[in-house]
Amino acid sequence: MTDHEEIAAELFGIRGMSAPLPGEFDENAKIVDGDGRAYLLRITCAHRDRGRIAFLQSVLAAAANVSVATPSVRPTANDADRAVTGDGRIAHCYTWVDGVSFADAGRPADLAFSIGVTAGEMLNALAVVPPGRLDPEFVWDLADAGRVVGQRLGAVEDLRRRSLIEKVMDRYAGIELEHLPRQVVHNDLNDENLLVGDGAVVGVIDFGDAIETVRIAELAIACAYLMLDQDDPVAVAADAVAGYRSVAALDPSEADALLDLILTRLATSVVVSASRGADNPHHQLTDALAWDLLERLVAGDLDHIAAELAAAGTAGGMPPASADLQNRRSILGPSLSLSYEEPLNIVRGSGQYLYDERGRRFLDCVNNVCHVGHVNRAVVDAAASQMSVLNTNTRYLHSEILRYAERILATLPDRLDRVFLVNSGSEANELAIRLVRTATGRSDLACVDHAYHGHTATLIDVSPYKFNSAGGTGRRPWVHVLPSLDPYRDEDLRGPDAGTRYRARSDEALEGAILAGLIIEALPGCGGQVIPTLGVPNAACEAVRERGGLVIADEVQTGFGRTGRFWAFELYGLDPDVVTMGKPAGNGHPLAVVATTAEIADAFDNGMEYFNTFGGNPVSAAVGNAVLDEIDRLDVVAHGIEVGAYLLEELRRLAARHAAIGDVRGAGLYLGVELVADRATKRPATGLAYSVVESAKRDGVLLSRDGPFANVLKIKPPMVFDQTDADRLVQTIDRALAAAE
Repeated sequence: MTDHEEIAAELFGIRGMSAPLPGEFDENAKIVDGDGRAYLLRITCAHRDRGRIAFLQSVLAAAANVSVATPSVRPTANDADRAVTGDGRIAHCYTWVDGVSFADAGRPADLAFSIGVTAGEMLNALAVVPPGRLDPEFVWDLADAGRVVGQRLGAVEDLRRRSLIEKVMDRYAGIELEHLPRQVVHNDLNDENLLVGDGAVVGVIDFGDAIETVRIAELAIACAYLMLDQDDPVAVAADAVAGYRSVAALDPSEADALLDLILTRLATSVVVSASRGADNPHHQLTDALAWDLLERLVAGDLDHIAAELAAAGTAGGMPPASADLQNRRSILGPSLSLSYEEPLNIVRGSGQYLYDERGRRFLDCVNNVCHVGHVNRAVVDAAASQMSVLNTNTRYLHSEILRYAERILATLPDRLDRVFLVNSGSEANELAIRLVRTATGRSDLACVDHAYHGHTATLIDVSPYKFNSAGGTGRRPWVHVLPSLDPYRDEDLRGPDAGTRYRARSDEALEGAILAGLIIEALPGCGGQVIPTLGVPNAACEAVRERGGLVIADEVQTGFGRTGRFWAFELYGLDPDVVTMGKPAGNGHPLAVVATTAEIADAFDNGMEYFNTFGGNPVSAAVGNAVLDEIDRLDVVAHGIEVGAYLLEELRRLAARHAAIGDVRGAGLYLGVELVADRATKRPATGLAYSVVESAKRDGVLLSRDGPFANVLKIKPPMVFDQTDADRLVQTIDRALAAAE
């Protein structure tokens, strides 16, 4: 028999089995008797104030008036409300409240209103309880948070996080606490103490932190824990506020202070946890989630969030959005596009997620720039470290630049042994064209239909995606367009003879051409995330080479391990003369690369100096090396193959349920889902693709669409995207298509 079982039997007449439970200071155990009845046994150290215990039991008596289950005192064998053990500790026992905690239930957002109602009911019930005595060690009074956090802030070693807490406490200092209504509150309606079932709160437990403090603390604490790990934390908090307002009063001063007290509770939690270290794991259960929520909210528009929460549940509703959209339209060029019908104001990124100004989390399924994850800490630290020492141009020797160039070359065919460092994919492709023109002494270029290679004047001219679209001026005489590589829309480009048939078409398109070269993506992106048949890109390259042209492999979208190979051209065994790289190279930092042969580089050295002010600076090189390190550490190629194959299979299963999916294709984490109005005719479902992208965005998943008919869902997420994310993406597309049917 355990110590807890002996105490339960001797002092409370309960004979049964015990199981220990976590607690901040007290010993807690669940006791189940022979008839299956459960109790909570709490044993308090001898020095705890007996008056405090009496206060807490008066709180429990008042809480019995709320509409959900709460514990009640189980008297001792002598009909007392507590007993003293042989060694002087105080034992008290309570009826057990059944239910699953909000945390263990998966934090369902649709319970937010019910949680708000429970907080309001609890406040109303406890309003009759007179203030009780407080332990001097108590750290959970929001009205005393300035002192508590101030004394313990030094325990937060990360300076960035410490600065975050300081920002929160600066706002806390502006709250006029003395003007806020006060009363006794539960003070700990957290995710473990709220029990849920059947779509509502069914019970509240653990009244051990009840105190007399500012009344709004009840709602603020409930919201702080409700908001953890939510895609849209402000929306769920607003629902809770509406629920609270449906049963309890919320003064304007309380409403105005709500967000800052939510932030303060989170700050108190992480700071107290840091100050206590690993000695008390009870306080580390939600550390990571609390830090995440703090970072998300503080990065956002706090004044707007505060106003939104203050207005929740009132006739006025949500305040108007910020003026950023109107300012953008009046200041920036009107041809700059924005994604989505209601544009997003993105203020933060982390891993495979982006966050808006309200802290809402979006699964990013389309941003292939932040290749090893948004705000990858190793990459950020490398940039900051080098920036703090030196940043200059390539007219000086610097080992970081040489090391990066050597590492890039090590991933490429041996004959590619020269590197130029630039700032963007467009710069890389522009330079590549200069290289092949200088090396061949020719000007004409070949490209593939529907291709896009960049935004400079020359690159627009070799991008049918642009020059054949609105605002385009059509094909220039020196541009020769090869047919699309798309086997879905062209049956001749399927099967073992597809390359032969494509070669015949290429010869026809290039008849009489005197070419400097061909610029080609092995997997055309803007063409619709196309996965050509083996032999087809090869045929295009062969046709150009037979005419004396050189081959530029554009890897700006597909490079650095996205497609299951380090470079997409490896999937087809291509042997390019020039390779261009961009987007993923710097993980969001402006870095791009051109690799070529010594012969071509020497031909380019014709007396005209090539100089690029920022290309290949030490900071960019340090960033590039950090990205390569992370690619190795994360095993990006293998990860992309595994998750990409899983996602491809799940999307194909989805296609079996939705006739609107005409084709699913992909290599690694580079996939496309083509939507059609009719599978037989392959008539593009452009409008449906638009609605799916918009619906996914409302569900917190970011997609985009592309292809000649804008009907292909593009999927090319950061490479830290995992199988759980894949499941969520498939479910999101499934819901969007089902809603449209």
